[in-house]
Amino acid sequence: MRWAAIACWLFAGGVAGATLLGQLDRVGLQGWAGWVFDLFAHWPRQLFIVAFIVAFAAGSMRLLRPAGVAAAVAALNAAIVLNTGGFALPQPAAPEAKMVRVVSANVHQSHDALERLAAMAHDYGADVVSIYEAPDDLKDDALAVLFPGMPLRVLPSETPEGLWLFRRSLVVARAGAADQVGVTYFNDSNGVILRLPYEGVQVVTSHPPSPGSPHLAFDRNRQLPRIEEGLSTERPFIVMGDLNTTPWGRIFSAVPGMRAGDPRFEGTFPAFAGPLGLPIDHIKFGGGLSLADYSVGPDIGSDHRPLFATFALPDN
Repeated sequence: MRWAAIACWLFAGGVAGATLLGQLDRVGLQGWAGWVFDLFAHWPRQLFIVAFIVAFAAGSMRLLRPAGVAAAVAALNAAIVLNTGGFALPQPAAPEAKMVRVVSANVHQSHDALERLAAMAHDYGADVVSIYEAPDDLKDDALAVLFPGMPLRVLPSETPEGLWLFRRSLVVARAGAADQVGVTYFNDSNGVILRLPYEGVQVVTSHPPSPGSPHLAFDRNRQLPRIEEGLSTERPFIVMGDLNTTPWGRIFSAVPGMRAGDPRFEGTFPAFAGPLGLPIDHIKFGGGLSLADYSVGPDIGSDHRPLFATFALPDN
């Protein structure tokens, strides 16, 4: 019983400490401390599950103090998740409303995942498809085969300074998109921001670096606020991407718009985890658009699951 009590206290203390560190992310510290706080900020759902299991196990052994601590931590994390806002659920659109359908996915440099995604986007009737971590050897002529009827194809491969983008982003769109796509590059970074008008809707896509180190977290945090540059939030807009942050990370609020879908009960990464994964892939919108359809796709052979969304344009 003594060793069981020690184990319960260690687990209860661990989830309590992780919860505290995650909430310290709101302080906005930089460097190593800010990076650690940010990492823990994204896990309230998982911390709730672990704390609940510890509370149940300790309670069944009549270890009331660690059970109480774990239960309090579980309740706190549940409150963090349940109080999440800033998202929209699909609503029926007017029959005469004009629709824009988008697909967003990280294919993890997999040709098989890209082919599966292209088939699903075709079946969905997608107007704009945004893809991240495209295969290194992917060429424009291959995109033409994968996405017939989508003449706009933009696949930046290197920055103007010659930096090879080994985690490439691309966007394809049907006729109705502007001929020119704006590309924002970042020095010493694989992240880019792509901007294109489609049928009067401002479409912005991005894939900043994963925050695997303080430097990469800094890189992500300097890129996400720049999504709003040149964006008129009074007019219809869609922002989508593998943004490498959950809604519980402080930097998430720097991205404009309402999130499509309820992030509290969904996960996109890692793909095998399903709803227990992290919601780090997002589609956000605003400027009079309304959400008519939204879903998280199945495992396509990538480490991320794709997102599908349909928006109804305002009458004007």
